[in-house]
Amino acid sequence: MKKILCFGDSNTYGYRYTDRGRFDENTRWTALLAKKLFPYGFEVIESGLNGCTTVFDDKEEDGKNGSKILPTVLKENDPLDYAIIMLGTNDCKTQFHASADMIADGVEIIISQIKCFDSNIKILLACPAYIDNAVLTHNFSRSFDEDSIPKSAALEKKLQYLAMQNDCLFLSAARFVKTNHTDGIHLDENSHAVLAEAFFQCLKGDFA
Repeated sequence: MKKILCFGDSNTYGYRYTDRGRFDENTRWTALLAKKLFPYGFEVIESGLNGCTTVFDDKEEDGKNGSKILPTVLKENDPLDYAIIMLGTNDCKTQFHASADMIADGVEIIISQIKCFDSNIKILLACPAYIDNAVLTHNFSRSFDEDSIPKSAALEKKLQYLAMQNDCLFLSAARFVKTNHTDGIHLDENSHAVLAEAFFQCLKGDFA
């Protein structure tokens, strides 16, 4: 079996915003993608962490720095054929004071870590769905502010350019799905299904 790593934050984990639980294997996009790819001889490894950033240490929660977690994830799942990376939303938190350029730099570090570990791993870089205005009236307003919203939207072009420069596949989740209008951060059940199909078509176009 060939292996695909899905490395990201709560929307890769499958966070269910209605009750702070987790969408099951019939709902979250990573598990749906696994079912779509199984007939083609692929195994999908789900590695999503709530609050995960690219390179930033969260002062409120330890262990959220993706660049510190990734080396272990790569080693324990070696060998890998593909890696899907979808990060950047949590980097928009006010505590990090990060510009869109700084967030893109963080994503590039993640890409470099994968390439240094195994240059044969094909990377699919995904831009997360944009943060919605609803975040400003939700409990997450303690972590995100008005600047977070345009900052998340600005990531698309920067990550697309980054993918081109690093010979990565690219997919913009924002072209297929929107975050929910309750917390402004997470995907709903239908969006997970749509995103799974988008990733499937992107990958299938590469290996088929």
